[in-house]
Amino acid sequence: MRKPQTPEKKEEMARVGARLNAIRKEAGLSLSDVAERLNREFGANTNKGMISKYENGIHEPSASTIYCMSRIFGVSVDYIVGRTDVKCEPTPPQGVEVEGYSVKLYNSLKSRDNGEQDTSKTILIPKSWLVGGREFFAFRVSGGRFAPRYFDGDIVIFERKIKSKNDQVSLVSIKDEDAFLCIITKKRDGKIIRPLDPAMDSHFYSTEELANLPVRILGVAVELRRMEFEL
Repeated sequence: MRKPQTPEKKEEMARVGARLNAIRKEAGLSLSDVAERLNREFGANTNKGMISKYENGIHEPSASTIYCMSRIFGVSVDYIVGRTDVKCEPTPPQGVEVEGYSVKLYNSLKSRDNGEQDTSKTILIPKSWLVGGREFFAFRVSGGRFAPRYFDGDIVIFERKIKSKNDQVSLVSIKDEDAFLCIITKKRDGKIIRPLDPAMDSHFYSTEELANLPVRILGVAVELRRMEFEL
């Protein structure tokens, strides 16, 4: 039989719940978003109702759940459980060089984490980018047909997203085939996919086609890392 909760335990659960609620809202995530990411990224079996119970101090999240949520929100476990009021490591003073966060580099990608990974080069991004549970990966441009925007060998940092705004460079996979660089224009009844490769044709996909093919946005470009060549 489950032991009755003491007033101290109830108070602790309420503090943890209030902090989870605050950082989730700061990250712009819904209860469903958090549950979906726990299930997809960490193999959990939860739903938005359970996340709500955590936030309202009704159920106590396990240590492993708190750890997984700390990864999603980009804060420390100590912050979630109230041991500190510092969310993450402070930003170093200007001019101080620090090691960043390493992201995966892909030469090709078909779907999330399914592609040819390049482990010969380390790609670092600022740790501050991860606040709010944001995720990133790197993609190497090849083919030499994207000038002047991109050149062969350029490395583009992408934020993992399943939606993009008009005119954002996106990485898109259709029917789980190799993803390609494109610009997406939203229409009321679908989207126009405009590949950056001039050898590929633009195409309008209806809302039904987007779901059934499927057409998947794997990420949106946030930074270009261009190779330096000696003259």
